Amino acid sequence: MPRIRKCRSVCFEPENRIFYPEKSSEDFVTLTVEETEALRLADFEELEQSDCANIMNISRGTFQRILYNARKKTAMAITQGKGIKIDGGNYMVSDRKCNCEKDCIKCIKKSK
Repeated sequence: MPRIRKCRSVCFEPENRIFYPEKSSEDFVTLTVEETEALRLADFEELEQSDCANIMNISRGTFQRILYNARKKTAMAITQGKGIKIDGGNYMVSDRKCNCEKDCIKCIKKSK
């Protein structure tokens, strides 16, 4: 019997959840909220994987797998002209102070 998945901490839920390619396409790649957070922390915020893992309250190995899947899905969408949809996952919005933006006060805790 597999282990119960640990809830991952994210700083926010994205407001824009669907991105379309220039040419119309009905095919979509789905990124989970935690995959989007992994991309944000590692690639946009340029944090080390161990720091990202601590922020998301997961192991570094788990963070690395999430990031690898997110990058693969994003590359597939870009190179094959597919849309990107952000949906689902096993996460909660963090209730501690974020490391993301200076004007961020506190995150709201939600379970999904």
